[in-house]
Amino acid sequence: MSTAPSFVFAESDILKGNQPSSTSLHYMLEEFYQMPNDIWSKVHWESNGYYGCSDGRDEDFGRHDTWFRFLVKQLFEKPGKKFPQDYDYDWDKLGFFTTWKKAGRKCMLCLDCPEDLVQGMRKTLDTASPDHFVVDPYAFHQVAIRGIVNLYDKSIWRIRDVVRTVEKAGLIERVNSGLFNNIGASSQTRPKARKPEVDYDHLHEAARHVIHSTETLQVSTQLLEQMIMRQRDRVSWLPNIPEEEMVCMRQIGDNLMFYHGMIHAFKCRSESMQARHQNEIQLAFNTVAQYHSHVAAIDSAAMKVIAALTAAFLPATFVSAIFSMSFFNNGGDNGTSAGGGGGGGSSDGASGGNDEGWSLSDKFWIYWAFAVPLTVATIVLLAFSKQIMRRLNMI
Repeated sequence: MSTAPSFVFAESDILKGNQPSSTSLHYMLEEFYQMPNDIWSKVHWESNGYYGCSDGRDEDFGRHDTWFRFLVKQLFEKPGKKFPQDYDYDWDKLGFFTTWKKAGRKCMLCLDCPEDLVQGMRKTLDTASPDHFVVDPYAFHQVAIRGIVNLYDKSIWRIRDVVRTVEKAGLIERVNSGLFNNIGASSQTRPKARKPEVDYDHLHEAARHVIHSTETLQVSTQLLEQMIMRQRDRVSWLPNIPEEEMVCMRQIGDNLMFYHGMIHAFKCRSESMQARHQNEIQLAFNTVAQYHSHVAAIDSAAMKVIAALTAAFLPATFVSAIFSMSFFNNGGDNGTSAGGGGGGGSSDGASGGNDEGWSLSDKFWIYWAFAVPLTVATIVLLAFSKQIMRRLNMI
């Protein structure tokens, strides 16, 4: 049996389901890679990540098997669509199985790897040290993780472009272009007088992708921590390791730590983008609320003018209604002077009783004596109403 390391790339479609062909392949792979038989269940197929390992049935450190899974979300444009609010995405659902014997087979099965990951792994193998695969099973993992880091890098920058476009656009005005007219304007120079039109569906759709990115990176960080811990444990448990092999194992551990730091940095960037995008959503809500508040203030000012005019004429109207003062007299009503009830209704108050035309009662001053002070008092009370209410602790 060849002891040279080998990588096998395949699609997982034939392994899904309970067809006879799939079941026979399951048995063969379980025998070869020693993975648990429930690895083919729906729970594992739809998991957002996992890592497991085994040292063999006889606790023989000469054998080590692992199985792990990573998810990466990729955004991309399609012809005829307007970026960024119209875009598509795809999930890279990466499954890996490794089996390693010190004096036997050394193999990694890679499922559903995109072409750029396959090419990246092949490029890494061109410069990889063959000694690493001989002494440590996690030499396979460092090759795969390096390619996965590149996938995450591409994913995080594409999502970053979406978030940055939203930030530059401010309030999304045109659905087709997705860009605001004042794309480079700051929040101080954005127009506040016109009604903002916010594409909330687009904002929340972009937020969904950022949240997915953060989720997958958090899981990936934990998976790498488990790998690093297991690799260290294995090194510490192995007896009588030659110095040359120990150097290789430490180098592999250092490489895994380096890639862990890269993915952790991606996670921090994704969390930062999530916070930035949430701020942009909050800005959209606040800007719309500010506009409605501005419109309400204008309406309130108009109502205040109407209220002031009403208050100015209300006292005089009230006095006239109370006293029923009809101070004018028409000569056509046979000399009867108007002014009943208010002191202006006697015949003594009419001038030229039998003459045709209008006449004015000499008690007309009573109207002004009541109306003018009440009007002035009402206007003053209206002008100082806030100060009065504050002193009375009413507001």
